[in-house]
Amino acid sequence: MTKYEYKEKFEHIFQLFSSGLIFINDKGIILDLNSYAEKILHIDKSDFIGLSARHLLSLFNETVEEKNSFLEKLLNEGYLDTHIEFQTFVGEHKFIHVVISKQNDSGLYLAEISDESEKMFMKKRLDQSESLRTLGQLAAGIAHEIRNPMTSLKGFIQLLTQNATEDAKRYLTVINDEINKMEEILTQFLELSKPSKSKFTVINVEDTILEVVNFMAPQALLKSINLNVSSQISKECEVIGDSQLLKQVFVNAIKNGTEAMPNGGNIHISISYKLGNFVSISVSDQGHGIEDGHINKIFQPFFTTKSTGTGLGLSHVYKVIEEHGGNIKVNSIVGEGTTFDFILPCQK
Repeated sequence: MTKYEYKEKFEHIFQLFSSGLIFINDKGIILDLNSYAEKILHIDKSDFIGLSARHLLSLFNETVEEKNSFLEKLLNEGYLDTHIEFQTFVGEHKFIHVVISKQNDSGLYLAEISDESEKMFMKKRLDQSESLRTLGQLAAGIAHEIRNPMTSLKGFIQLLTQNATEDAKRYLTVINDEINKMEEILTQFLELSKPSKSKFTVINVEDTILEVVNFMAPQALLKSINLNVSSQISKECEVIGDSQLLKQVFVNAIKNGTEAMPNGGNIHISISYKLGNFVSISVSDQGHGIEDGHINKIFQPFFTTKSTGTGLGLSHVYKVIEEHGGNIKVNSIVGEGTTFDFILPCQK
């Protein structure tokens, strides 16, 4: 069957399907793809028609072994049903469902691609919300049970200190410091669960970022880290939000970056526009990076890779950005660094 014969026969599929469709011959050569496939994959079909289907596989993040496994299964069974996570050429993170089947009457392979990114992002948001809801219920139940005895302990420490020896005072100081740490963890715990009392006003993005950078610069310099700020926005950019909460977000991002760079280096903060009237504040470090298996867990309460971390900082960050109608994207390469991209809606 020639290209024109199959095109005529399957033209109605191209017209009626809302999924991406790609036709591949039995030699593995791409014959055609519809406009929806171009849209999902962010490609131009003229760049791929006539090439091996392996060029399409190169778009995806899977390992060589995984890609070879796909092809082997497809050749042996004539059918493949899989879910793939990848990043487009324009940097957009996507989740797609791919079904490839061999058409017995023509010998051609038909690949159907469905964009499930929105569904996966929604699931992640729901999972995160459910985690925070559970955390809130837990916090409400134990807050007084913990704080009351802690208050008593601090009172007894003060009494004992008055008549203690110097050695005993040192021990009591350590105990008091540990109780203060416990109170700090409990405070973070409760911040995630209590109803928001945000004070939303009009905020100048550049001014806010510069204020945070000036605040964090001395601490960064002590660790031989330079904070660099650049802006690609051509006019004053404003968002509606709680200034203090957003500052906490960016302080947390810079603090995490400095902790990931024990030998010093650079942290770059970039401000730019995104399509759809959004502004992006990107914080990039040159630290040790985050393993792929941890990327999807870092915003979960209590998840941490730090020996002294509580695992609550990024959960709070996620909650704040969500309350501001924004989202967070994370890109990381182990051994090279991590970029947190905070995307917020601009004021209309």
